Amino acid sequence: MRSKHLLYVIICCNTLIIICGNILHHPCSFLPRCRCRLEHLKNVVEVDCRHTELKRIPTVPSYVIKLILTHNLIEEIPDGVFANNTILTEIDMSYNKIHRLTEMSFKGLQNLLKLSLHNNDLSKGNNSVGARTFSHLKKLKYLNLKNNFVENYQPDISQLGSLESLHIDFLSNGISLMSKQYSKLKNLAMLDLSGSSGKCSLPILNNESFQFIPQVKHLDISTCKIQQIHKGALTALKNITYMDVSDNTCIKFEGLENITSVSYQEFTKTSLQYVFADGNRVQSIEKYTLTYFPKSLKFLSVRRNPLKFGHYISYVFSLTNLETIDVSDLYHHKSDLYPEKCIVDSICTCKEDSLNEPSYIEHSWMSSLYIKDEIRKKDIPDIVSLAEIKIPKNLKHINYSSASLIMDIPKLILSESKLETVDFSNNILHSMIGPIYNVTSLKTLNVANNFYINISKFFFSSDFKNLESLNFHNNLLGIILPDDIDGAIFHNLESLIELVLSNNRIPNLPENIFKSQRNLQKLDLSENIFTDITFRLSHMMHLKEIDLSGNRITIISDPITLQWDYLAKQHNFSVDLNNNLLECNCISIKFIEWMKTTNVHLKNIKKYKCMLWNRTIIALHNPKETYNLLKKHCTSYEYLELALVSGVLLFIILIMGSLIYRYRWKLRYLYYIVKVKYSSLHSETEEEYSYMYGAFVSYADEDRIFVHKTLLQKLEVEHGIQLCLHKRNFLPGNDIATNIASAIHNSRKTLVIMSHNFLKSYWCMFEYNMARMENIYERRNENVVFLIFYEQMSPRDLPLNVLEMVQPKSYVEYPNDEYGDTVFWDQLVNALK
Repeated sequence: MRSKHLLYVIICCNTLIIICGNILHHPCSFLPRCRCRLEHLKNVVEVDCRHTELKRIPTVPSYVIKLILTHNLIEEIPDGVFANNTILTEIDMSYNKIHRLTEMSFKGLQNLLKLSLHNNDLSKGNNSVGARTFSHLKKLKYLNLKNNFVENYQPDISQLGSLESLHIDFLSNGISLMSKQYSKLKNLAMLDLSGSSGKCSLPILNNESFQFIPQVKHLDISTCKIQQIHKGALTALKNITYMDVSDNTCIKFEGLENITSVSYQEFTKTSLQYVFADGNRVQSIEKYTLTYFPKSLKFLSVRRNPLKFGHYISYVFSLTNLETIDVSDLYHHKSDLYPEKCIVDSICTCKEDSLNEPSYIEHSWMSSLYIKDEIRKKDIPDIVSLAEIKIPKNLKHINYSSASLIMDIPKLILSESKLETVDFSNNILHSMIGPIYNVTSLKTLNVANNFYINISKFFFSSDFKNLESLNFHNNLLGIILPDDIDGAIFHNLESLIELVLSNNRIPNLPENIFKSQRNLQKLDLSENIFTDITFRLSHMMHLKEIDLSGNRITIISDPITLQWDYLAKQHNFSVDLNNNLLECNCISIKFIEWMKTTNVHLKNIKKYKCMLWNRTIIALHNPKETYNLLKKHCTSYEYLELALVSGVLLFIILIMGSLIYRYRWKLRYLYYIVKVKYSSLHSETEEEYSYMYGAFVSYADEDRIFVHKTLLQKLEVEHGIQLCLHKRNFLPGNDIATNIASAIHNSRKTLVIMSHNFLKSYWCMFEYNMARMENIYERRNENVVFLIFYEQMSPRDLPLNVLEMVQPKSYVEYPNDEYGDTVFWDQLVNALK
């Protein structure tokens, strides 16, 4: 077996080629311009000679099973050219210049299954196809002769008894009739006469047009310039399952009615499953027409028709087995460069449906979806929508996109709904009010490209529990979603797998907006105006992709990157940050480092760009390189930043220190006086306040003899002035500073025994400053400090804060003679009293 395979390689190739798998691709040895593919297990070769400018059919080896000769310059098929190719199963000679076929053209092709000759130059005038041209093709199943004939000519193909699929031109000037030869094609199941891929003209169809092809199951007569369809024209197609009558713009109303209406008992017995009537400019349908369709109908497409609302809508639910209905692109039929000239008699002259009749409102499955502008034209009052909308019980797919639908979606209840897919995209829908019920089978909802600015928190009822795909692309939900802090809008969508919120001008989303979407796999938030990501997604254990491209994000915070890393550990997880305003500076260096090390797949990273500290835009496709650049730049500024911060702190400390030093006594006084005041149970006003002492005596310990004997005797004993002395009156257990502040505060005056020893004592100066603060802030600048100079002292011996207190009424010198002594004590007693 191995040697046999090697033989094929040697025959087909000029040079030895390594075998990869079971297929070889290489130039063919018999014609290097062609490519050969070896099916290694079957030991056969497929030859591809397309676009090689061949002018004749090359002789190919007998082991070739498929031959492709499209887009060349071949003009004829020589007799016997395929005589040795008995295993050939497929030949494609389309897009050549073949103008003639003979009885021997296909000799040897008794096993051929597929033959394509479309887009050549076969014609009746040249006798291009003889009566026995196809006599050798006993097993042929597929034949394509499109774009060959320019006249009303039907070549003889009656000998193709095995033919199943035929694609051929059909040109007629009047009543169109398929020739009797087709009755011999017992296996013909698919007949393609469409003008979209060939040449077709079927002006008039009557009940004899298809009488010889009752076996056909698939009939395509789209773009065939059909002018008239007589009643019962399609009743001969008893086995039809697929029919396409699209883009016959002259059919309009009457034709569609005649397809079904007459002999409808016979038509309803057919097996028709798929009907395409797109682009026929049908505006209305007779209200009973839909009841004539067979019960087997599964698919109905009326795209690109300017359909209006009418009674026929109320009969849609009669199509009980209908699974798919496509009414998209209404009012958007394609414009023809050469529009058809329709026969006048084919134009609809029937009485148009009236919306004024009550039956429309009562029975229409779209009664709550009518267009208000249309109602105003008919002067019908706005009627509350029905409680239940009737739809075909087996309907699974609805496409109502691009239908110029203007409305708010109200509360709806569907009957017997098996809907799986609903497409309302490209309309003019504004608000989703709801709720919508009985949609438990719905899996896909597409409302992209609308104008939604509002979704009520109860629109998605619990019946949406199986919804898997929701598309809100290109709406205006940035107005409502940022306020949904509890995640109420999407609360019932627990099975959601894909959610598209792109291009909605969303600035931010609350943390818990997706709290119920634990099964979400893809989240598209692209083309919005996010500057930061704040919503939680770590609970989405199945999330595989989030698209944040086209926003205004500058940096991703650490809590979000941690969530992304967590998801990346569970499975493959990708993020797209392309086309954002990413920054590469010392602030974002940690985020750039994360990009360098993360296991998260950064989708489209080759397109990433970021702005440097100097406003230069650079590519961010290599985060490691960018990180090294930032690290070098930021390190050089670390010391400068440290010095700057240290300098600022030092400056603040110096300022604070200076202020504290400047107001140190004031601060200390306030602290202690507050402590003294609030230690008592109650306080009194100054007018009512009764001082405990007549004077507090501040003195150095070296001057205690004068104070304890002389001063105490003269003032307290002889004149009854109660003095406060620290040796006698300070409360034990309290700290010295508190005792000093309390004594000064509870004394009417403060006597300072000024001496050199006093100036040297810390606590003496503390007492002096406390008394001075009491004088300024508590006694409203009343002079309560009285200085007694016990020693002779010059001004230069005194500090500034003492000199400012030396005034005629605030100090006295202790005398040295008897007369002066008497005067001194009299002045002191008067000052204290």
